[in-house]
Amino acid sequence: MVQYIDDEKEHLAAQQAKQALDIANRTLPYFRRGEARGLTKACSIIRNDTGADAVAITDTTDVLAYVGIGEEQYIDAHHQISRLTQQAVKTGEQIISNDLNVHDFRSLLIIPLWESGVVTGTLKVFYRQPHRIRRPMQEMAIGLSQLISTQMEVARIQNLKEMASKAEFSALQSKINPHFLFNALNAISSLIRLRPDDARGLIANLADFMRYNLERTQDLIPISDAIKQVKDYVAIEQARFGDKLTVRFDIETTAITIAPLLIQPLVENAIRHGFQPSRHPCDVTIAVRAIGRRAEISITDTGVGIDPSIVEQLYHALSIATILD
Repeated sequence: MVQYIDDEKEHLAAQQAKQALDIANRTLPYFRRGEARGLTKACSIIRNDTGADAVAITDTTDVLAYVGIGEEQYIDAHHQISRLTQQAVKTGEQIISNDLNVHDFRSLLIIPLWESGVVTGTLKVFYRQPHRIRRPMQEMAIGLSQLISTQMEVARIQNLKEMASKAEFSALQSKINPHFLFNALNAISSLIRLRPDDARGLIANLADFMRYNLERTQDLIPISDAIKQVKDYVAIEQARFGDKLTVRFDIETTAITIAPLLIQPLVENAIRHGFQPSRHPCDVTIAVRAIGRRAEISITDTGVGIDPSIVEQLYHALSIATILD
């Protein structure tokens, strides 16, 4: 009998672990999104697998997602967490009520969710029947909450990494813009008295260029938008250098999207390092070729080029790296 009871306990524990892992695996993509829609989908999965009448996920102040009986009351509405939920957040301990009398519910399980040792929310499971929160349910829910807490912490770390990448990208923009702004203002200043109409046009180009850099927060943009930015940049550079700088655009229509600050720095390098060192007339060509579902972008110039010895060093370094690999 003792052996049979032990075997049954192990079997039950294995079932609880399997159920918790299965729910965690299927809810992982939705917790990673961290948005209300994803959390609502996660609540639906948990509700279906536990047979609950309602499931909710909260942070430390508000209900983030709710699925089940009474769901219509939560749509497009703001709901603060209940006193019982506040208690779970404050103490970090699960709360069980098998004789609840709130709305249509008689049983409730509230489990704190943790991130970095701090309670950041709760998982709530509701039943209409009394005494539905038994030991097996508690054990499974505890394991599930630990997995969910880990998932949410990983998602938060991923979001922080993405924010850091965007911050680095913004820092890159801020380094490029002041240099360009200084030259642009000098060009406009020299034209204000002699060619006021051209000066007004350059001010419009500069405004569009700066607005583009400040407002572009997407990861990818249409090539046509990037070309518009380049044309604003080129208009100001041509005003600075006059007939000595000729820029041609050879653009094929394509729906491909690219990073927002990809083409303009290459054009700037062609002008700064190809044309400016010699101040001889220079042609710069910006070409975009549609190749199936991709695009080929090239920036060429007739400037001073690269010292052959530097090119040879680069090829030599590349050859050594290939051998070492």
